[in-house]
Amino acid sequence: MGLHNRAILSLDQGSSHSSAILFDASGKVIARARAPLRTYSPRAGWVEHKAEALLQGVWTAFRHVLQQGKGTPVALGIANQRSTFICWDKKSGKPLSPAISWQDTRTADTIHRKIVPDIIDRTGLPLTPYYAATKLAWLLSDLRRRGISMRNLLCGTVNTFLIWHLTGGRHQTDPTNAARMLLYNLNQQAWDDDLLRSFKIPKGILPEIQPTQSDFGTAVIDRYRIPIMCSIGDQQASLAGLGGPSEGLANINYGTGGFFLVNTGMRRVQIPGLLTSVAWSDKDKTAYVTEGTVNAVGSLFHWLCQLGLLRSEKAINAACARSKERIFLVPALFGLGAPHWDTDIKAALFGLTAASRREDLILGAVEGVAFLMNDIYEAMHGKIAIRKIVASGGGSRIHRLIQFQADLFGRPIEITHDPESTIRGAALFAGIQAQVTDRENFFFPRRARTILPALSRVRRADLIRRWKKAVLLARSFGE
Repeated sequence: MGLHNRAILSLDQGSSHSSAILFDASGKVIARARAPLRTYSPRAGWVEHKAEALLQGVWTAFRHVLQQGKGTPVALGIANQRSTFICWDKKSGKPLSPAISWQDTRTADTIHRKIVPDIIDRTGLPLTPYYAATKLAWLLSDLRRRGISMRNLLCGTVNTFLIWHLTGGRHQTDPTNAARMLLYNLNQQAWDDDLLRSFKIPKGILPEIQPTQSDFGTAVIDRYRIPIMCSIGDQQASLAGLGGPSEGLANINYGTGGFFLVNTGMRRVQIPGLLTSVAWSDKDKTAYVTEGTVNAVGSLFHWLCQLGLLRSEKAINAACARSKERIFLVPALFGLGAPHWDTDIKAALFGLTAASRREDLILGAVEGVAFLMNDIYEAMHGKIAIRKIVASGGGSRIHRLIQFQADLFGRPIEITHDPESTIRGAALFAGIQAQVTDRENFFFPRRARTILPALSRVRRADLIRRWKKAVLLARSFGE
C-alpha cells in the first residue's frame, strides 16, 4: 500500500481560520487548504464567531484539500480552539447560538456570585468567565426566556459540533476539550454532577466523553468516508506536534492568545494560579499538562493595527528595532489570565514621556506579553522539571519577543517556524490510532534556531520588579 493510500487528513479549527492538511503516513504534507473565520464583538466583552460560517469554512477547507490528494484518507484528526462552545438543535443541526469564544467575558460581572467549593481540585481550572460553564448557564437561561425547549438542544465545544455534523449525529468529545468546560472532573474522568447542578446545566445536553485517540465515527465529506480517529484541543495538539509526547517538554504557543504548556507525563501537577489538564489519552492511559494562559497575543497586535499604530503584524519587528525608550504596557484587553486571574483589570501604560513614540508602544506590547509569560514561568519554576522550551505560533517570528522572553527566563528557547505543529499533532495521534504510523516514523520539522539569554541577572531582576509594580498599579485602578 503506497503512502498516498495511507494518507491522514487533519484539521486545525482556530479563532481565525479553518486549516486542513493531508499528510502521508511519514508526516510529509501532500496538500493543504485554508478558509478564514471572522470574529465578532457585538458588545463590550462579548467575543463570538458565526457557527454557520465556522462549519462552512471546515467544509470548504476539507473539499479543497481532498481535491488535491489521491484516494481516501485512512484517518481524520481534529484539533480545535478549546472552551469555545455552541448549542444546536439535534433534529435539524441548526445552531441555536453563536460560537461563544474562550475570550468572551460576558459573565465577568456575575461570576463572583457563584460559590463552588473545590472547583480547582475537581476541574484543574479556576472559576473564571473564560471557560464555558458560566457562559453556558447564561446562554441556557437566555434560550429559556426566548421559549426554546431544552428537549432537542445539544451543546459542545467546537470539536463536538464538527463531529456531530461530519458523522450525521455522533455527539462526542474528548477529555482535552471536556476539561475546558469547567464541568469535567479530572479525578473521576467524567462530567461532575455537583457542578452541573450548581450551574443548572442538564447533563443530557453534553456529549459522551471518549479518549483523545479513539473512534469518533465516520466523517462523510461528499464521496469520501473517513474514520475520525483523534479529537484534541489545539494547544495539546501543538505540544505533540513539536516532536511527539515527551515528558518535560514545554511549548510556548503565541497565537491569538498565548499558552505555556508543560507535559508532566502520567503525573497530574497542580500549581496555585496555573491550570492542570489532560494532555491526551487512549484506552489505556492518560497524560497531563500544566498550563498558563495569556489572554491576548495575536488579538493584542490586531488591536494595535485597528488603532493605526501598526500597518500589519509583519511590521512589528521593524517597529521594535526603532524604539528608543521602554514603556511598560499591561496588555489586559481581556483581563489577565494565569497566574493572576483578574477579569476586572484594564490595559494600562506606565512610563510615557513627551518623547514617547508609537514604536515604543508597540515594543511595550511585545514585552508585556513576555512579562506575562514570565509570570507563568515563575509560578512553575522549581515545581516542574522543564527539560526544553520550544516557542511556536505566529508570535515566535517576532525577534524581540523571543529574545526578551529568553532574557526574562534566563534560559535558552528553541524556535520552530513550523506553522503547522497543531495540525501535525492531531495527524500524529490519528495516524497512530489508525495504525499507519508512529512517533519514530513521523516527520517533525527541525528547530529553526535557539535563542540564548543576553540580559544580566541584575538587569533582569530590576525589570521584573518594575513589571510587578505596573501590574499592581493596574489592578488597584480596576478596584
